[in-house]
Amino acid sequence: MNRERCAVEYGALSIKLSQSFSTLSPQLRQAARHVSSRPDDVALMSMRALADEAGVHPSTMVRLAQALGFRGYREFRRPFQERLRVRPRGYLARARDLQGREDRATASLLAEVAGAAETNLKEAFGRNSPEQFARAAAALAGAARIFVVGQRGSYPIGFYFHYAYSMFRGNAVLVDGRGGTFADELRSLTGADAVLALSSTPYGAETVRAVAFARDRGATVVAITDNRVSPLAKNADHTLLASIDSPSFFQSAVAAMATAEALVLLILAGAGGEALRAIADSERQLDKFRAYWRDGE
Repeated sequence: MNRERCAVEYGALSIKLSQSFSTLSPQLRQAARHVSSRPDDVALMSMRALADEAGVHPSTMVRLAQALGFRGYREFRRPFQERLRVRPRGYLARARDLQGREDRATASLLAEVAGAAETNLKEAFGRNSPEQFARAAAALAGAARIFVVGQRGSYPIGFYFHYAYSMFRGNAVLVDGRGGTFADELRSLTGADAVLALSSTPYGAETVRAVAFARDRGATVVAITDNRVSPLAKNADHTLLASIDSPSFFQSAVAAMATAEALVLLILAGAGGEALRAIADSERQLDKFRAYWRDGE
């Protein structure tokens, strides 16, 4: 099946899902909502595993397929698999695909970016339960030190976490590998420490190795990554999923950034008066250095 035909078939299914949604039973709507937001999972996961992720019985997936006019789940799943098979891979291929689209109107492209970002954010705070967020935040808050590892496209997210966290605690280490010293910066890692690792497809090799090293050292690993079969998730004690879907050639960082922001918030919420005093001191120091522009200067 060529890319154009696949796009038409998957698009028709997406429209049918949307148009039929209000007529479905509550259980089928729950399944349909999950299927719409996680098309890659439909293609890659077994029906039973997908149903478990969606919080429904496996038979609900079969009934959803039949409600949409398919003979069974296998036939329903095929457009999702074909979509994944023919989807452009690599930055250049996706860039070419974007430039080759018939509809490249500014309004259409911006609507797609906004829609993808909104979906990614909803998934980050829906797919990851409050309990998962709380456990990850507690693991970081209880560590002697936090080594923040985010390379390449994930580096700005790691930098944000380190900067915001360091305003009220001084035990974070930003592992940035300046001068080729990435491995050196992890040398003192112990079992009392934690690693906050950030990476998504395609995974940064150094970040994957850092997580494996942390596991060997007995350190706690909190990963922010894009799926459960990520090499980070494989060795992590706590995994928070952040979708990277984007109409652009480059992956979206919106959900991962919001997840990192949430971790800072949760850690601060339970940090007590010492953290407040540290923030007050940070503000005084920044004010002394006139770090921020003031009206009239």
